[in-house]
Amino acid sequence: MIYEGLQAPDPSEDKPSQHSFVVLAITAFATSIDAMAVGVSLAFINVNIITTAAAIGFATFTMVTLGVMLGRVLGLLVGKLAELLGGFILIIIGNYILYEHLNGLA
Repeated sequence: MIYEGLQAPDPSEDKPSQHSFVVLAITAFATSIDAMAVGVSLAFINVNIITTAAAIGFATFTMVTLGVMLGRVLGLLVGKLAELLGGFILIIIGNYILYEHLNGLA
């Protein structure tokens, strides 16, 4: 992300190319495995599945909608800066997680 943020914009790259069927199928499979893991976990605890599924669906719908709407606006306003900032935030989070795990070993 940081490397991409530091590069000059490519005028020939107007919009991202479409993903192939294989990439979409692999993504769908990975998402299904994640959903299965959550479903199995919920089976082991005493919760109302209908209420829980509705809450998860509503939260997902809300966050995705807000993310798409904010992404369009912020992408136009801060574009490359957001990409740089995102890269640095990911590095900071990774270092924090590494520090926490290594600190727990001592």
